[in-house]
Formats: sequence, structure tokens, C-alpha cells
Amino acid sequence: MMIYIFGEYAEVIDMKKTAFFIFLIFAFAPLVAQNLSEGEKLFTQNEPIKAIEALEKEIADGRNTTNVFNYLGLAYFQTENYEKSVEAFEKGIKTPGTSKKILSYNCGNSYYLLKNYEKAAEYFSYAYTADRNYYQAVLNRANAYLMSQTYDKAVSDYKLFLELAPDHEKSEDVRRMIAALETEIVRLEEEARIAAAEAERQRLEDERIAEEMAKLEAERKAAEEKRLAEEAARKAEEERIAAEKKAEEERLATEKRAADAERRRKLLEEVAESLQNTDSANMSSGAESIIDYEMESELE
Repeated sequence: MMIYIFGEYAEVIDMKKTAFFIFLIFAFAPLVAQNLSEGEKLFTQNEPIKAIEALEKEIADGRNTTNVFNYLGLAYFQTENYEKSVEAFEKGIKTPGTSKKILSYNCGNSYYLLKNYEKAAEYFSYAYTADRNYYQAVLNRANAYLMSQTYDKAVSDYKLFLELAPDHEKSEDVRRMIAALETEIVRLEEEARIAAAEAERQRLEDERIAEEMAKLEAERKAAEEKRLAEEAARKAEEERIAAEKKAEEERLATEKRAADAERRRKLLEEVAESLQNTDSANMSSGAESIIDYEMESELE
């Protein structure tokens, strides 16, 4: 990684876990040696831990310089405490008289290494807004868009970087990156088109299956209703036949009882008639019980 001091580049720390190539450049405000605070001197002597302690004390005591928050943030950055570096840069941005351009730019770098690429791009944008020729902010914003896979914005910023710094030592690398990203964008668009087509095909297939299942269900339901209706009709017919049979049996039983009763009546009449003798030979005048005393005396 590079820092930017008085228009020159100086290597400070290697970038870790980068994708493709990343150009993170830190910015410093010009310093006058005799006006450096104790904390700023310690930072320039590459003593970030001691510098943090001194700079924090200077801020607490109200002995703020226009650069104190920037160097505090850079010192935290060197100790890989990126959250505290962000905190320092953001405090500096809110402090009157500080360089919003430099602080925003460095804050973007800290957010970048926190992998908060959205916030990184936001702060790089602030820095670029402060200086429309600030190609370093444009380049780093392109990197943030790259890492967040916002490739169209990354390509746009890489092209803007080439417009602002056409002769930069990394220009050819940037051109290769643009070509690679444009190829990737085409590939992703084609993948998206294929995925959309597949999604539409799947949607239509799902609709077809759903319609077929609904049709089958309707047919099943209709068949079931028909079966139940036929079953009900069959049962009703069986009940009707059973009722008719029962009624017929009851009618026949009634007729049989009537016939039996008639037969018994006639039999009783016949018996009665047979017991009632009406022949004259068998008629009685009622004299059978009269005693003929004279006859009896004769017999004696």
C-alpha cells in the first residue's frame, strides 16, 4: 500500500487479501517540521503506538492541530485497529479547520480494510467532491465498487481515473482491469439472461403442472361425487326395493291372516251347522220325557 506525502509516493505496508490489484493510497497534509506536535513527531518516526498515546492526550487537553485527527487515524491504521482509525477520521471531518478531502479519503481506506465497501465508496466520493482532480479517490472508489461486485460503477470509475491520470504508472493495469470487467459484465448479463429464461421456463412449467394437478383433482373430485351419487342412488334403490318387499310381505301376511280368519270362521260355521240337526226324523216334539203310566202298569 502507498501513502501520499507532498506529491510523492512512499511504500508503507503491503496490502493483504486483495482481489486483482488494489491501489490504496493514504494522504497526508503538508507538515512543517518545527511545528509538529509530540504525537505527530512520534508518528513520523514510525512509532504509532507511542504516537496514539500522545495524540489522544493532545486531543483530550485541547491542543488540537489541523492534522491531529488525521495522524491519529493513520497511527491506529498502522496498528491495524481500523475501527479506531475510522473513529478518528470521522471526528476530524466534523472538526472545523481540518482537511475534509484528506480525512474523507483516509476514512474510506479504513472502511475498505474493514470490508465495508459501501461506506468506503461513500467517503471516497466525499474526497472526490472536494477535489474533482483527485484521481486517487476515484481509483480507490473503483476498487471499492469492484470488491462489492458493482462492476458497472467500477468500470465507470476506472475510466474516469484514466481520464484524470492517463499517464499514471498503473494505467495499463487499469485498462486490463476494465477489459476484464467488461468481459465479466457481459458474462454476468448472459448468465442473468439464461437464469431469467430458466426462471420463466420453470414458472411456466410450474403453472402447467399446477393446472394439470388442478385438472386431475377436479376430475378426481367429480368422479368421487359421481361415485357417491351412484352409491346414494343404489342405496336408495335398495331401500325402495326393501320397502316394497316389506310392504308386499306385510300385504301377503295381512291377506293370509284374513284368509286364515275366514277359513276358521267358515270352519266354525260348518261345525256349528253340523251340531245343529234340522232333519225331521230327528226332530223331537218334546214328548220323549212324558211317561205313559198305563203302559208301564201293563208292563208290570
